[in-house]
Amino acid sequence: MKSPALLFTLLIAAAIAGVGCGGVSGPAPITNPIPPPPTATPAAKLLYVDHNGMFYAYRLPLSAGSKPVLSLTEWPGLGVAPVIAADQYGNVALGSPQQIRIFKAPIVSFAPARASLKLKLTPAITEVGPFGADLVDIEYDPNENLWLLNNLGAQVSEVRAPLTRHSVAAVTIGFGAPGSKTAHFTTLVQARFDVNAALYVYASSSTRSRLFKISFPYAKPPSSMGLDLAQADIIDSTQWPPTAPNAPSLLLGQYFGQLHSPKPGSPPSPPVNVTAQFPQPFNPTVGRFPNAHVDTLIGALIADPYRYSYYALDSGDGSLNVYDLPMQSNEHAKV
Repeated sequence: MKSPALLFTLLIAAAIAGVGCGGVSGPAPITNPIPPPPTATPAAKLLYVDHNGMFYAYRLPLSAGSKPVLSLTEWPGLGVAPVIAADQYGNVALGSPQQIRIFKAPIVSFAPARASLKLKLTPAITEVGPFGADLVDIEYDPNENLWLLNNLGAQVSEVRAPLTRHSVAAVTIGFGAPGSKTAHFTTLVQARFDVNAALYVYASSSTRSRLFKISFPYAKPPSSMGLDLAQADIIDSTQWPPTAPNAPSLLLGQYFGQLHSPKPGSPPSPPVNVTAQFPQPFNPTVGRFPNAHVDTLIGALIADPYRYSYYALDSGDGSLNVYDLPMQSNEHAKV
C-alpha cells in the first residue's frame, strides 16, 4: 500500500487535550463546504507520528527527552501499514484496501470496535480491483472532507463530510490523461491542503516527479507548480501567532532541483536533494528557487508556526527533529 517514501507520516492535531483527559470537540460538520476564513493556528497540544504502521502521540512542545504518551498498532492483523490521516480536532482516519475506519479524539485504541465509522470502499467511492483499492494516501481538507489517493486508475476522490456508511465520492480528479498537464504522471504519492482548501498532489511519471495544485472549488484540471517537492507543507501568513515579528507565507518540503538560476553563459548546476523553503507567492523575477535549504533527507515534515518550528523525520535513521521556522540555510536541529 505504501511506497518506501511514505513509511513515515507526520500528523499534527490542533487544540486537543491530553490523552485520556477528554478532547475539545470540533464544530458540527459542514455539509456544503466552502473555504474557511483564515485564522491564526491554535497552539497544538499533541503531535501524532505514524511510523511503519505504529501510531505515536507526543505532548508539545517537544524536548530531547520527550517520550510518546501513547503508542498503538494502527490496524492489528492487516499485515501492511494502513494509510492514515488526522484532522484539526485530533480525529484519525485509517485506510486499508477494503475499508476506511474513523476514530474520534481522544484516541485511546484502534480496536475495530472503537471505530465510530467503518466505510467499505466501493466503485462509487474509488477504483476497486480484485484485492481492493491501492490507497497511497488519505488526507482531511480544512472543511473536514476526506480525500483518497488511489493508484488504481491514478484517481483522487473526495468523500464529503459528514461521512456515513452510505457516502460516495463527491469529486473525482483523474491523473495521467493523454494531452493533459498530468499526462504520464500516473503514480500518485501524497496530497496536502492549504488554509483555502486548495489541493496539492505530488505525483510521478517514469522519469520525474512534480507537485500539482488544484484550487477550490476544483473546477479546473491540476496544474504543475514546476517543482519536484515531496512532503510539502503550506504555511499561510494567518497561521503565525499575533506576536510574530513577520508572518511570511511559505512552502516547505523535500526538494529535488537547482538552488539558483545559472549565471548567463554558464551551464545549470546539477540538482540537489535537500529540505527547502520557498516564499509564497513565487517571485517571477527570482524564479522557483528556494530561499533557504537544509542538507537533509526527510520522510515527513509538518510546520508549527505557532511555535516558530517545523518537525521532520529523518529518512535515514528515523529520528524526529525540531528545526526553527522560518527555515535558515544550513541550520541544525534544535531538538
